[in-house]
Amino acid sequence: MDVEASGERAVAAEGSIGMVVTGDTFLRVDRMSAQLPAEAYELPACTTRVVNLPDRPAVFVGRQAELDALDAAFEGADRVVVHAVHGLGGIGKSTLAAHWAAGRTDTYNPVWCISAETPADLDAGLADLAVALRPALGDQLSRRALRDLAVQWLCTHDGWLLILDNVADPADVRPLLGRATRGRFLVTTRRAEGWRGIAETLPLDVLTLPKAVELFAAVHGRPVGRTDGDGADLDDIGELCRDLGCLPLAVGQAAAYCREAAITPARYRRQLDEYPEQLLAQAPEGGRAVARVWRVTLDRLVDTPLAGEILRVIAWWAPDGIHRSYLEPLGSPPEVTEALRVLAAHSMITLRGYEISVHRLVQAVARAADPGDPHRLPESVVAARESAARLLNGPTGPTEDSARAMQTRWYSHAEAFLGHGEPDTEQSVLLFVTVVRWRCVFHEEGGVDALWRALGVAQRICGRGHTTTMLARENVAEEYLAKGVWVQAQLLLMDNMRTAYWRFGRKHPARIMAYARLAGPVLRKGNILSALGILDRSLRKAERALGPDHDVTVRIGIMLAETAMHLGQIFPRRYAPRAISQVELLRSRVDIASDAALLLTSNLMNLHAITGDHERAVRTTVDFADELARSHGERHVSTLYARAEQLSLLATYGETDLARAVLDPLRADWEEAVGDTRLPASLREGMTQMLRTLLPPRTG
Repeated sequence: MDVEASGERAVAAEGSIGMVVTGDTFLRVDRMSAQLPAEAYELPACTTRVVNLPDRPAVFVGRQAELDALDAAFEGADRVVVHAVHGLGGIGKSTLAAHWAAGRTDTYNPVWCISAETPADLDAGLADLAVALRPALGDQLSRRALRDLAVQWLCTHDGWLLILDNVADPADVRPLLGRATRGRFLVTTRRAEGWRGIAETLPLDVLTLPKAVELFAAVHGRPVGRTDGDGADLDDIGELCRDLGCLPLAVGQAAAYCREAAITPARYRRQLDEYPEQLLAQAPEGGRAVARVWRVTLDRLVDTPLAGEILRVIAWWAPDGIHRSYLEPLGSPPEVTEALRVLAAHSMITLRGYEISVHRLVQAVARAADPGDPHRLPESVVAARESAARLLNGPTGPTEDSARAMQTRWYSHAEAFLGHGEPDTEQSVLLFVTVVRWRCVFHEEGGVDALWRALGVAQRICGRGHTTTMLARENVAEEYLAKGVWVQAQLLLMDNMRTAYWRFGRKHPARIMAYARLAGPVLRKGNILSALGILDRSLRKAERALGPDHDVTVRIGIMLAETAMHLGQIFPRRYAPRAISQVELLRSRVDIASDAALLLTSNLMNLHAITGDHERAVRTTVDFADELARSHGERHVSTLYARAEQLSLLATYGETDLARAVLDPLRADWEEAVGDTRLPASLREGMTQMLRTLLPPRTG
C-alpha cells in the first residue's frame, strides 16, 4: 500500500516508528508496536484460570432454593444454556449471580461477568474478555474487532460461564445468545418478559422475614438473639425488616446505616416513617440508594407516562389486592393494560389475574416527593394522592356496593390511604367520612364520638353545606337512631334538609334524600304511618326525577320496605301483602350481590314470616343463597350473609337437621372465613356461633 502525506510538515508512516521530526517540532513515540504473526490474532484455548467477578458479597443469606435451581439448570447439558434471573431492582439478582458463580470457578473457565445494561456495555465487556484471553491484542486491534474475536471464541469453545449483568432489554443480548451453541449464560435483569425462546427464567422474590433479620444482623454486626447489650430486642429488627418489605438492598442499607450512625433499628423505623424521602435517597458508604435504583427503571418507561401515574396512585393503597377495575378511570382499557404490562415487565409490580401487587418500598419511594426526580415531582405526587382518594370514592367504594367492595379489599386500601396522613382535601375527607362509618357499622369501632370527629373534619375542610358534610351529619344521625336517641337524630337531619333546600334544586338527589331521611326519627317516635307517608312521597318523587334504577331511588325503596315491614308486623293482613309486592319489585331492580339485595331479601323473608307463610320465607332465603353461590361462589361476602340468614331461619323453625345438612359441606370455607378480619365482625361472630351450635367439634 502507498502511504502519502500532504500539507506543510505533514507526516505519513506505515508500521511502527519511534520518533517524528517535522522541522521545529519533535515528537517521541514511547510505545512501539511490532507486527504479529497471523496465528497471534486468534484467541487460544483457555488453559489458565480466567475469572472476572465483582467482589464476592461479604454477607449472603438464604436463596438456597434459587441456588439449587441454578445448579440444576446448568448441569449436564451438551448445548448452550441460558438462564435469566429477574426481579425488582434491589432484590439481589446480581448478588445471587456473583455468589453462585464464585463457587463454580473450578467447573467453568473462563468465568466472566459483563455489565450489560446497554449494547455499548456488552461490547466493552466482550472486548475485555478477548484481551484477557490474549493480552497482546489489546494494542493491536480495535475494540470492535476484539468484541468480534470474543464472540467467535465463545461460539467455538465450551466450558465457559458468561454472566450478563443487569440487562435492560432482551433484544440487546438476543444476537449474542443466538450465535452461541455451547457454554453457559447467566443473565440478571429487571425485565420479567421478553425471554420466551431466548432463556429459561428464574423469578427472584424478597427474602423471608427470618432471612431478612439474619441479613440485617450480619451486616450490622449485631448478634441474632432476643436482646442485645443496648436492650434492643430482635422484634425491633423484625419489624424494621417487615417495614422494608424484606428487600435485601433496603435491609442491608438500613443495617449499614444503623451501624455507621450508631442508631437503633427502632429509631431508624421512626425516621423512615417521618422522613422516607430522605432515608431512601441516602446510601451507606459504598452502597446504592433505594430511590436511585428504581429511578433508573422509571427512566426507561418515559414513553408510557401512564405507567408512572399508576405507580404514584397505587402507592397510597395497600400493597396487595389492588383490583384492576380501580384503575379504569385513568385511561382507556388498552392504555391501562399497556401501562400495567410495562410495569410488570420491568418488575415494578406483580400481576396475578385481576389483582396487582406492589412492593411497599416502591410505594414509599413513589409517595416521597422530590423536586429533582422527574418521576416524583411534588405536584405529581399531590395529584396522585387526590386521584387515589377519588378512585376509592368511585364505583368501587362502599357507597354503591359495600359487599363487593369488601370482597375486593376496598376497606384495606382506604385504611392504608388514611394511614399516610390527615385528610385535607375534599376527596380525602369523603373517604375518611366513609371509612369512619364503615368501622362503626361493620367493625363496631369508634361509635358516635368518631362520627362527630369526622363531621368536624368535613365542616372544616369542605364547609357546612358541602355534600360530604351532609353525609357525615347523616352518619351521626344514623348512629343516634341505632341507639334510640331520636331527638338528636332529628335535629341533625333537619339541619341537612335546610341545607339541601337552600343549596339544591327540587330534583337534586341530595334534596330528595334529605327529606326521606326525616322518616327515621319519625318512625323511632312510633309514628309509622307518618314515616310511610314521607317515604312514599320521596319514592314517587325520586322515580319521576331520577328514574327507578337510580341509587337514591333504590335506597329510599329499601327504607320504605323496612318501614312497611314494621307496619306489617302490627297489621299483617292489611299491610303485609302490599309490602311483599313492593319489596319484590324493588329487589328485581338491584344487583343480586349488592347490599340492597341482601336487605330487601331479608325484608321479604320477614314479611312472609309475618303472614305465617314459613315455607315461602325459607324458600326465599334458600333461593337467594343458592343463586349467589352460583354467580359469586360460597366465599363471597354476600353469599356468606345469605347462608347465615338461611341457617338462622331454619334453626328458628326447628329444622336443625336440615341446617346441619346445609352447613356441613361448607364447613371448611366457613372456618377459614371466620378468621378473615376483612369480613365484618358481626358476620364472623354469627358464623362462629352457628358452627359451634350446628356442627360437632372436629376430633383428632
